[in-house]
This record gives sequence, C-alpha cells and structure tokens, in this order.
Amino acid sequence: MRLAARIAAGLTLACAVMCSCNARDGASHPNVLLIVVDTLRADHLGCYGYSRPTSPNLDALAARGTRFAAARAASSWTLPSVSSILTGLYPAVHGVERSDSVVSDSLSTLADDFHEAGYETVALSANPAFVTPRQGLARGFDRFDVLHGGAAAPKTMGAVPADASMSRWVFEASAAELTSAALAWLRSRDQARPFLLYLHYFDPHAAYSPPRDFARRFGVADDEPLAGPAQWPVLLAPSAPDAATLAVLQKLYDAEIAATDAAIGNLFDALPNATRDRTIVVVTADHGEEFGEHGGVQHGRTLYDELLRVPLLMAGPGVPAASVAAAPVSLAELRATIDAMCALAAPESAAIEPSFATALAGASSPGPVYADLEARFEGDRQQHRRAMVDGKWKLLMDPARGTRLFDLDADAGEHTPAGDDEAPRREAMTGTVLARDARTVAQRSIAPPRTGLLDPARREQLRALGYAQ
Repeated sequence: MRLAARIAAGLTLACAVMCSCNARDGASHPNVLLIVVDTLRADHLGCYGYSRPTSPNLDALAARGTRFAAARAASSWTLPSVSSILTGLYPAVHGVERSDSVVSDSLSTLADDFHEAGYETVALSANPAFVTPRQGLARGFDRFDVLHGGAAAPKTMGAVPADASMSRWVFEASAAELTSAALAWLRSRDQARPFLLYLHYFDPHAAYSPPRDFARRFGVADDEPLAGPAQWPVLLAPSAPDAATLAVLQKLYDAEIAATDAAIGNLFDALPNATRDRTIVVVTADHGEEFGEHGGVQHGRTLYDELLRVPLLMAGPGVPAASVAAAPVSLAELRATIDAMCALAAPESAAIEPSFATALAGASSPGPVYADLEARFEGDRQQHRRAMVDGKWKLLMDPARGTRLFDLDADAGEHTPAGDDEAPRREAMTGTVLARDARTVAQRSIAPPRTGLLDPARREQLRALGYAQ
C-alpha cells in the first residue's frame, strides 16, 4: 500500500509539473539545482526555529517554497548518506558503509536518470574525502569535479594532500569558491539543454574555521585558541568537552553555516530570472553534527536526531509556496521524488525508495523511514545500528545501548526511552526493522559494493579531515 500510494502520488505530481516528453525533444523541462551542505543540522537554521542569524538566504528560500519539517538523512556520515541520495537506496541495500566502500557498478543513480533524459549533468564537490569519483558517485554525470582551495603547508588545519605523492597540500574549497565555480559553469553551459547541477558545500564540517569576519559576527575573538589547531584534540577526544568549550565550537560552527548561506545567496542572486524560473532548487544536508547532546562531538557514531535531522527545502516549478510538509521523509526517497517532479521515468529497481510526493502535497506520511550505521573503519567495534521513525515514534537499535523507543513529541532530545507501557509498540517496531533487515540482505546481494584502496595519501587525507587520528 505504501509503495502504490507513493508511486500514484508521484505520477500525479509529475503530470501537474511537466509533460512526460524527453528533454532531447526540445520541450521545456525544469532544471534541477541540488545543493547538499555537509554537516548541516536542521535546528541551526532560522527557518527551523534557530535564534542566531545563520541562514537568511536559506530562510528566504523556505519562505518561497516548501520546508520539510521532519526530513532525515539515511545515515549519520557522508559516504553512505550521499550514496543514498544518489542511488535512492538505503545504506543497508547499497552497502556503501565503510570508508573504503565504492558504489556497485550495477547500480544506477539520479544522474543516470537525468543523463538518459537528455539533461546536462554536472557535479561540483568541495568534500575531497567522500564525495568524489573514487567512491563511484560520478556515474551518470557528464562532469564531476572535486574542487580545492589554495596551496597550504603540509598538515595545516583545513588542508589535505592534493595527490598520492603527498608532496603538495591544498586547502578545502570554501563555499565562496564553490559558488564561483558553479556560476562559471552556468555561464558557459549549453543553454539549449536543461541541467542537473549537484553542488556539495563543505564548510560546516570540522574543523570549524570560518572566515574571520563571520567568526566575529558570532562572538569569536580573533585570538580564540579553539579557532586554530587547538580545536582538533577536543574534536577527537572520546567524550564531549565542557559546556564553555562546546559553546565556542557552536559559535564557530554557526559562523561556518552563515558563510555558506552567504555563498548560496550569491549563487541565487546571480541566476538569471529565466533560469531561476525554470529551476527546481533542492537544499539539504548529508547529516548533522553533535555538540554533546549524547556525550560526543562530530558525527558518524550514533543515529540520534542531532545527526539525522537535516534541512530539506524545495522551491521552483510545481513546488507549493510558503508551505511546510510535516510528515517524516528520508533522503533515500529524494531520487524518486526529483525524478517525478521532472516527469522522468521511474527507476526500474523495486528496491529504490518511492517518491515522497504525498508529503510534498501536504498529506500524512504513508510509511516509516529508516537509517543505517555500520562500522566505518577496519577495527571499529561499532556495528549494525538501525533507526526507524514512524510518525512521532522513533526506534533505536544499538548493540551497545540496546533497543529503545522514543516519543519524539514528548522527548525530542531522545533522552528518556518509553516505558513498559509501550513495550508492545517497541516489539512491533523491532519486528518491522528485523524483517526489513532480512529483505535488505537479499537486495544487497544483487549489487554488492566494491572496495577501494586506502593508500597512504588517502589515509592522511582522512586524518586531516578528522576521520582518523
């Protein structure tokens, strides 16, 4: 029933937005601008109720389009989450859950759908570790560029090796640099073809090193030690620091968000009106960030909502204006939704998550959403964590902490599990997750992930970005 309802709603939305003719036929098809901001938690944006002025441009986008109040990433770190956005599959199915995983050659992607429909498909990424062609994410893109900033001294904070020789180091590309590259491509592209442009901004990711003027706006002094290398020992510690240190880290993080928002605003402002009017804009994040809510910092260790709850904003042709979609949705469902909005043929695989067009139209959620988390690195003890959200109820299955059920309406912070009076619900949801796990084993066996090489340069790159010590 859930699949049928979502497919029907997706077809209805597609018919309302566009005719089903191919873009190669010269018909008018909407462009798609898909923006993923790395490490951006929803509750640090003004349109989600945050008090600090981090996001005026994203707030304006939300006001002219639809804001999803309960969107969740498919995992709590980049590689599995982005793989889910592009494949339309949960991590338990596509299997790209380790730092050396590579998307199976037999899996199609969102970019494949648009390429086959005659769109020009381009990706520009500022994440040099996990959003690159090395992970198999370039499939279907005519062009996939990983951008870097200027030259840096080896092991400088915010710098990574530029190549396998490790003789040259570069800074991560800033939000401003990514926007400049996007605008350069938009000016030079084939204007006769519609486009899918995927931009992956990286600034809010640790280490938090915002431009100085943005740091000052959020009350960070120029000589603040935590704005420099002293930040890394805190971020790599096994537990969260004291409240005062967390407060400074959050100011730096917020300043990074504001700098990214400004760069995205410059992108929006520079779009010609004709392009803007024909473009569906989607802004989301691959995961959030923890600041001590459950005893840690950064991400990729748990499936609590400070890591899963991400912004999801849509605006453009066919998107309801000044609207809020309240139903829980997953970013694993984004591929089918975008396809439907552009009247593209639905992917053939039955494993691909269906469109959430019903939620876009304001209907209640037709079914639960999930999240997956496995060990990221060889030797990690963390394994097989699962989350399920069904309405206001969230189930967490964690070998280290047990199976717990939370009422998100009463306990949004997930600190007090439901009691024995909800044991039947907890057991029923547990059974649903276990049944789903059994299905995913068979689905993954059809297209198992590949394994890439973690050479010394790659390991040094992961260390430089805080993924390993």
